[in-house]
Amino acid sequence: MFAFAVLNTGLLSSEKSKEAALGGLEETSATLSIRGDVIADTNVGKTAIVTVKFNLAPASTSSESVDLSTTGTVITYLDDNQGINCETPQNFDGDADTPECSWSADWLIGSGDIADVGEQVEITVTLTNLTPLLTEKQEFSVQVKPNKGAIVIVSKTLPGELKGITALR
Repeated sequence: MFAFAVLNTGLLSSEKSKEAALGGLEETSATLSIRGDVIADTNVGKTAIVTVKFNLAPASTSSESVDLSTTGTVITYLDDNQGINCETPQNFDGDADTPECSWSADWLIGSGDIADVGEQVEITVTLTNLTPLLTEKQEFSVQVKPNKGAIVIVSKTLPGELKGITALR
């Protein structure tokens, strides 16, 4: 009887290990990667960044589509002073005292809310009323968190002088 219990426990734990491994494969098979430069646009006075743009595409090893809809993805902006979950522009409260960010997706190759293999999407993150504003020599990151797949982290440091449009490498 003891041998049966040990054998049964071993089979149960190996099944759980298999489920965990398959779950991990599913998460990594739906992965996005950054294509090209990250572009920062400044305000009129060239004193602060107002938008950050970058292109995402399913990784070359990806076998799954990635949901980039506003309900299937969370985009977060972070710097030393604040962390904000970005909304869709329609959800802004318009309060000048509230730091906000929004994001949108523009399909460069393909269409819809799902990024399939071979498609490319431009993500635009609009930064509004940050406290303090995002200015020269500051570090920041934007995290793209799809509901399935790995998190894409865009981390950059701004140069010492802001130009109208700057490619961040």
